[in-house]
Amino acid sequence: MDDHKADYWARQIRIGATIAAVVTSIGAVRIMGWPGASRWWAVPVVLAVVAQAFLLRLPWNRLVRNAAFRRQLLIWWFAELPILLLFGFADPDGAYLYMPAAVLLLMSAAALWAPRVVVLFGVLSGLGYMVLLPVHAHVGAGLTFVVSAMFGCVTALIAINSQSRRRLDARREATEQRAETLLEASADTVLAIGRDGTLKYVSPSIRRLLGFAAADFQGQVIAKVMSVDRLAELHDFMNRMVDLPIGQSLRLESRLRNAAGDWVYVDIMGTNWLNKPEVQAIVVSLRDVGARRELEQQLSRQAFTDSLTGLPNRVKFREKLAEAVEGGGDRQVTVLLLDLDDFKLVNDNLGHSAGDELLTTIADRLRAQVRPADMLARLGGDEFVFLLRDLDPADASGLAERLLTVAREPIRLGSRDVTCSLSIGIASTIGDEINAEQLLGNADLAMYAAKRAGRNAYAVFDPTMTLSVLEEAQQRADIEHALEHDEFRVLYQPVVDMNTQELTAVEALVRWQHPRDGLLGPYHFIAGAEANGLIVPLGRWVLREACAQLARWRAETPAAAGLHVNVNLSARQFQYAGLVDDVAAALADAGLDAASLTLEITESMLMADIETAKDTLHALRRLGVRLAIDDFGTGYSSLSYLKQLPVDVIKIDKTFVDEVHIDEDDVALVDAVAGLGAALKMKTVAEGIETDEQWATLRRIGIDHGQGYLFGRPSEPEGILGMLSVTTVS
Repeated sequence: MDDHKADYWARQIRIGATIAAVVTSIGAVRIMGWPGASRWWAVPVVLAVVAQAFLLRLPWNRLVRNAAFRRQLLIWWFAELPILLLFGFADPDGAYLYMPAAVLLLMSAAALWAPRVVVLFGVLSGLGYMVLLPVHAHVGAGLTFVVSAMFGCVTALIAINSQSRRRLDARREATEQRAETLLEASADTVLAIGRDGTLKYVSPSIRRLLGFAAADFQGQVIAKVMSVDRLAELHDFMNRMVDLPIGQSLRLESRLRNAAGDWVYVDIMGTNWLNKPEVQAIVVSLRDVGARRELEQQLSRQAFTDSLTGLPNRVKFREKLAEAVEGGGDRQVTVLLLDLDDFKLVNDNLGHSAGDELLTTIADRLRAQVRPADMLARLGGDEFVFLLRDLDPADASGLAERLLTVAREPIRLGSRDVTCSLSIGIASTIGDEINAEQLLGNADLAMYAAKRAGRNAYAVFDPTMTLSVLEEAQQRADIEHALEHDEFRVLYQPVVDMNTQELTAVEALVRWQHPRDGLLGPYHFIAGAEANGLIVPLGRWVLREACAQLARWRAETPAAAGLHVNVNLSARQFQYAGLVDDVAAALADAGLDAASLTLEITESMLMADIETAKDTLHALRRLGVRLAIDDFGTGYSSLSYLKQLPVDVIKIDKTFVDEVHIDEDDVALVDAVAGLGAALKMKTVAEGIETDEQWATLRRIGIDHGQGYLFGRPSEPEGILGMLSVTTVS
């Protein structure tokens, strides 16, 4: 039995008890007019009145919920009939009082019981009346029949009304049950909250939402039974709900604690129906939005977090940077922009999985340097950025030093230890009214200044850097244009036998025929091409052009049959993963045998990463090309590795040749190199020979070949062809 039905039963029982008490009181008044010997009946009748009045105070709402107790209540009603009949015989006018009293009892019974009970009660009441009228009131049979028939009609009408009531009750209960089922099946939990905060209704679906039974909350004050995340916010929400016009709604998102003690995120929608008579409550629906919040957080993480490192991404960083710069007032904001040097080489040589592992390792090292109030983000690729607040410029430089140190620690990738470096740009808002984009741009300029300074370094932004970057950008555009429009030329410098002066090889040297500035030497563009990455396509073009030119010379004169061509490799070109393929393609396209080509590598290039250098040199040697160490003696510690490298030629740097004819120390050093070359079965070439004295001294020491202005300046292919013709004639 639900609360509504229990209230109804309790109300009807109290009405019936009141009617019974009133009728019994009338009977007590009537007894006082009886003969003296019979007046003692007034005592039990008065006691019955008192008992019936006492029945009004019983907790009928609770008692009637028991089905067995409800069945026993019928005894109360049927027990009234013999008492009423006895009173009808005892009282002189009892026949006239019986009928209205019986109708009252019949009507009160019809309010609770089924029609068949009402009919039975009416039949028994009517039989008593049919006995009472002729015996006590001396009414004739005809009148008794008429009155009994009328009483039967009243009974039938009351029974019909009882049936109609029960049908209406059944329909109401079905509607309520349907609504209850829908509410229970609904994802939402519905509450009806009275003006005083009492829960008048709680839908069963609250068990799914919070793990409590609806009965645990029914009739309780909401603030006492529901643990809300922000209680003050709930009170404010309820106060605003009370002040709303009828039918208006408010929405709130909060947290409720469930039966297990965990927080459940809920969307709260409240509608004010306090002034609607049928409801008189604030109707609140609670919807679990935990899954939605988790999805939103996941989407937020995906939108604002770098998937590889777990750091904030470019979008999140720009948002935080704008907040810091535009809303920070006088607070200083500093940005450190970090770029991994030559990260592309790791991807090209070791694969992208190794590159990802390198990035995550570097990210972990950088994360350890972040203060709680600061931010580290990955902008994409191999770029990271720090956002720092209230940091002294000296502290920023100290942080940059630490970052350079931790980045240089070796990283194990597969079976190899890899060392990487950073280029760091630092920019600050000190004394400047700049926006977030300008601040990040300044850090970017400083970072490229660090790269131009040799990498593995940091630079603090200076306004003059803007001009340098513009010049570099213009140079890059010019070099790209020159590559597309064949503005580069290759000149060739002779390499001769020191004893016979016979031309044995030529070194390919690139020049730029600039449309405005004329013929430019390598010092005007090689460093820029190296910095901006264009040195790789430029070096590839020089390699192919030199091989093709040697093939043309051999086709034009037999004197070029034994001629070799030397091509210099830049640092980036040497580190480029496709170098071996480029060399093989250049030889194949020119139709040259690999032994005709000598590739020159500087000592410093070898020492940068000796293990990788060894792998690359051995791969080139497998092609069959010859290898030379250029500028030998200007590097460091290469002698310990020299015997491990597949090198054919040692080229002695010009600095040791300039004074070899007058400086005994230079003589000793060159002599040592010549001896080393002979011991390792390597050819020796002295560079920068300009005088006969230098030539004579070097020839006496035992140097195999020479190169320099004494034998010929870099010249066009026709000049080399002329030298070959002279050699042939000789």
